[in-house]
Amino acid sequence: MDRYAKVIVRSNTVHTDNLFTYKVPEFLIEELKEGHRVLVPFGRGNKPVEAFVFEIINYLEEDIKTKEIVDVLDEEPIFRNEELDLVKWMKNRYLCTYIDCINLIYPKGYKLNNYKVATISDNLKKLNNSQLNEFIINLDEKYQQVIELIEKNKGKVKVEKLKFIPNINNILDRMNKNNIISLHWEYKDHKNEKKVCYLALTMEDEEVDEYVKSNKINLGSKQKEIVNFLKYNKDVEINDAMEILNVSKKSITSLHDKKLVTLRLEDYYRNPESIYTSNYKEINLNEEQRYAINKITSEMFDENKKPYMIHGVTGSGKTEVYMEVIDYALNQGLDSIVLVPEIALTPQTIDRFKSRFGDVVGVFHSQLSEGQKHDVYKAIKVGKVRILIGARSALFAPFNSLGVIIIDEFHETSYKSEKNPKFSAIEVAKYMALKNDVSLVLGSATPSIDEYYKAKQDEYKLIEIKSRANKKPLPKIEVIDMKNELNVGNKSIFSFRLQQEIKEAIKNKNQVILFLNRRGYASFVSCRKCGYVFQCDNCDISLTYHKRNNVGRCHYCGSEKEIPKECPDCGSTYVKPFGVGTQKIEEELKYIFEDIKVLRMDKDTTSKKGSLEEILNKFKNQEAQVLIGTQMLSKGLDFENVTLVGILSADMILNFPDFKSFETTFQLVTQVSGRAGRSDKEGIVILQTYDTDHYAIRRAINYDYEGFFDDEIKIRKVFGYAPFNNMISVVISGINENLVKQNAQNMYDSIIYLLQNRGINNFEFILGPNPCSISKINQNYRWQILFKDDNIEINLLKGIIKYICITKRDVVFNKDVNVSIDINPNNVL
Repeated sequence: MDRYAKVIVRSNTVHTDNLFTYKVPEFLIEELKEGHRVLVPFGRGNKPVEAFVFEIINYLEEDIKTKEIVDVLDEEPIFRNEELDLVKWMKNRYLCTYIDCINLIYPKGYKLNNYKVATISDNLKKLNNSQLNEFIINLDEKYQQVIELIEKNKGKVKVEKLKFIPNINNILDRMNKNNIISLHWEYKDHKNEKKVCYLALTMEDEEVDEYVKSNKINLGSKQKEIVNFLKYNKDVEINDAMEILNVSKKSITSLHDKKLVTLRLEDYYRNPESIYTSNYKEINLNEEQRYAINKITSEMFDENKKPYMIHGVTGSGKTEVYMEVIDYALNQGLDSIVLVPEIALTPQTIDRFKSRFGDVVGVFHSQLSEGQKHDVYKAIKVGKVRILIGARSALFAPFNSLGVIIIDEFHETSYKSEKNPKFSAIEVAKYMALKNDVSLVLGSATPSIDEYYKAKQDEYKLIEIKSRANKKPLPKIEVIDMKNELNVGNKSIFSFRLQQEIKEAIKNKNQVILFLNRRGYASFVSCRKCGYVFQCDNCDISLTYHKRNNVGRCHYCGSEKEIPKECPDCGSTYVKPFGVGTQKIEEELKYIFEDIKVLRMDKDTTSKKGSLEEILNKFKNQEAQVLIGTQMLSKGLDFENVTLVGILSADMILNFPDFKSFETTFQLVTQVSGRAGRSDKEGIVILQTYDTDHYAIRRAINYDYEGFFDDEIKIRKVFGYAPFNNMISVVISGINENLVKQNAQNMYDSIIYLLQNRGINNFEFILGPNPCSISKINQNYRWQILFKDDNIEINLLKGIIKYICITKRDVVFNKDVNVSIDINPNNVL
């Protein structure tokens, strides 16, 4: 009986983004399963392409001509059925391609190389040497050159190696048609695996001498040394033996030939190194923590359970709750995934898990090498890793018995991908939890407004932890009005009150954290005479000044330029940095406080591998009194000697042109304040602002999340923002501004036409087309159309956008523009 497979081929174009049907050859009928990685001939040239089996059927729905699958690339399917279902769901949810989603779950370190080769044709192979030579002599000179190169390469040459011959493709085509050569595709399937060779004796120690004597084996001095060494060391890595004994590989292979030693290959797992260390301490859980643990663990095997939201103040011991839940799951034979906002910023969390659970803890994030990622994937598959800590991509780890997903600090924007597919880790985790009966736990001191609203609507089981684990009060937040500082003659970045508290903290041998939501030396560089602002040549944004190299750097595209002493517009020498950056704070701090030891933690100081952990270790070991940093400081850092936190300018976040800026302000103030007084010492927070009356500031200084939520949700409802409406952003970009504008208009006109055909004539839910707030990034002009599902069904809206932007892309859009679709974007800049 014939069988057919519906596959997705590895291709990045929307034109191939559908299921292709291939016949299953007889020799694969029993072997082939859904989820297998296969090799299929694709396109006119039948190039062998990697593909993924999504469905196997016994008959064709219509009479179509099918090609046959060439081969299966793995012994077992690399995707399970639930992973294939997840791919289908994500493709529909985020309006992306199958391959975009497959890339998320595809094992890292796998690579398929395919190439075309030329060989002598079967007709010529039948000729004897003299007949063959006579045939070649009569050929065209270029034909002779090709045959000569084939013979030099042992009868087979890659076509790409013949590219130096002019017009080679036509030559090969004619030779192929005339049966002089054969052209066909070959492939190599590469897996980035590392093996280690172990050395051991083939027999018991006392049998070796008898074996050598009875078989009259002559051993050299080095070989005797190896044998004697192995009598006392049962399993030795071959490289270690060579180094310790100063012997060559030849001596070892000679012993292997004489059947005295065995060589055994084993998988080697490349683990990322961590220089941040701490010891696991037994902690007495309080009543609120125990309630949270019991609630989650008692329902772990319940079907159709709701996700849990832990709303716990900063320092309430949420990590301890997570660990107890994971410990319970582990004892029930279940695996766990812990998502953290940014893996590089949570070495303390990773170390706490490793010191408690040991080698079953794995780490997965973007800074690992391809080989390390592959090893983590493989270790999960074979059950060596049972707990995985990572950023959002760790969600797709191939656990066979997943029981718990924990998303820590789930309010963080990093859980929403900015690249295709633009998925939300929270949404995907909810889908996985629902489909596979997995316990999902979200934790934060400052839940996002969207998700907390859902908790209020009973979509989550809300668990509250209102006290700190150390029973200490939350640090007092004192607001300083920076307008008054100017009135009393203080032009410094630091208010007099903050200076006084820094002095006091240092005197008492305590530590200080200073937070600013911007890195660099200053916000921008401007001419004080004519107002000229130094801007990025590629983007519609001012350059951030970095004093050390005297350069302006664009924090969008990364380009930089030296800042001249004279204004390029008016020639004036009044060129000066404006605003404040982390470098500027460090400089001024050292000017006010002599001999102060300062560490700076921002993207500039932590870009080098290991530099972040080094900074955290130094601060933990009290090698510095002050740590200055940007948003990184808000993410779960825990230092027992920090008693003072200074927030230098809350207005920077408050005045950001985005509907979530008030929420972000409240979250950052609360989270950064929570870094103070986490141990036995009480903490204080000094918050500097020009807008002391804003409700986000007033609510934050009292840690009044409920009050802030009530204020914010009213505004969201009036303006129809999330959680009351979904929002879809479509950004059209390209290097030709007029073309981008015209394409944005084409899209708008097409959508209006389709809506009118469905009897819809109210288009207030469409905003735009307009230039984006940042209208140019990296030489690309950007226009945007925003859609709210206000008075229109979301699936109808998504269907129309998908039809125009994907199905009919070539009709509506020019090939020189890019189209990016984002469902419920983090921001609309």
